[in-house]
Amino acid sequence: MTFTIANPPRVTPTLAQRAAEGVTVVASGMFTGVMLFIGITLGGFYQSLPAQRFLDWFATNNGFIQDTIPLVALPTLLGTILCTVLFWRFPARKWWLAALLSWLVIAVLTFGFFVPTNAAFASGTAPVTEVTETLALWLQIHWIRIVFGVLGTTFAYLAVSRA
Repeated sequence: MTFTIANPPRVTPTLAQRAAEGVTVVASGMFTGVMLFIGITLGGFYQSLPAQRFLDWFATNNGFIQDTIPLVALPTLLGTILCTVLFWRFPARKWWLAALLSWLVIAVLTFGFFVPTNAAFASGTAPVTEVTETLALWLQIHWIRIVFGVLGTTFAYLAVSRA
């Protein structure tokens, strides 16, 4: 059997590949939704509180948020890595790489800014006089994460719809 370059054979993804990409797209949307909820609902709530009251609330309740995020972040990141590997020889590779880059930007922002800032808020080591400014910056950077989450989810969807 001879194939020409103009018409390469179409390779159909396996059921396991389809399952991996399905879980990854759903997890991506869930993670982006969680970030959107935090930005809109909790962000507004945080800013409505006086600085010391925010720190007290955050110290008491941050664990709930901190424990929830990995439930959607890990399947998103690991699923995107897996799909990038599984679809490496497929045209969808470029979309999975774009999705992976989006989630890696979020990971860098998370571990470079949010983890230490949240730890300072939760432990009470953030100076009360700087809380309002720091929280405003926190929300600005969080919106950047949301944009990258939307991009990552969109790229994952494009990978699936074009595979």
